[in-house]
Amino acid sequence: GRAHTIVDIGRRFGVTADDRVLGLANLGFDLSVYDIFGPLSDGGALVLPDPQRRTDPSHWADLIAEHGVTVWNSVPALMQMLATYLESEPGIDLPALRLALLSGDWIPVSLPGTLSGRLPGLDVVALGGATEAAIWSIHHRCQGSYEGRRSIPYGVPLANQGFRVLDAELRDCPVWVAGELYISGHGLAEGYLGDPETTAHRFVTHPRDGQRLYRTG
Repeated sequence: GRAHTIVDIGRRFGVTADDRVLGLANLGFDLSVYDIFGPLSDGGALVLPDPQRRTDPSHWADLIAEHGVTVWNSVPALMQMLATYLESEPGIDLPALRLALLSGDWIPVSLPGTLSGRLPGLDVVALGGATEAAIWSIHHRCQGSYEGRRSIPYGVPLANQGFRVLDAELRDCPVWVAGELYISGHGLAEGYLGDPETTAHRFVTHPRDGQRLYRTG
């Protein structure tokens, strides 16, 4: 399942042997799966921070500049920290950084605009999904300003994955009707190890079309 996500991200955003990813995610967090296998599967490299300075944005900026880091992958809060640091240091330029993959939490609507002003060559991508569905399942390429909007759009599914909004009877909800979000496709896990009850509750088969789905909750 994760291979589908890694391959799609690489193809969709042109990741090659020339790319360098800054590995900020803890190895126990699913974002680290892409940090490791994403660049290496395309012949690129992973740049790791000093463990004692993992949360220091000045250290991140130094590594990006020194190693020519091109791809950023983190929760939005860390990118916000980098943006705040760069705003306080107008002399720092990071021209190599071309792609920011943001996921794992709500993205402030002001962040894409802030980044485009400070790092004009940066392509900001919002990603979503669940650990149970191969890291990410959906994406939205941020363009322009989102000021005045309630949130950044959730986006469209990645390759070989799908999303459905269903009601309590597992019927597809019309547009603008609230429901529960379900993920489908090749990214779904087999279930929870040693927990058949939770597996049966969260991984369901649609009663009418037989599609296997993950109930996001």
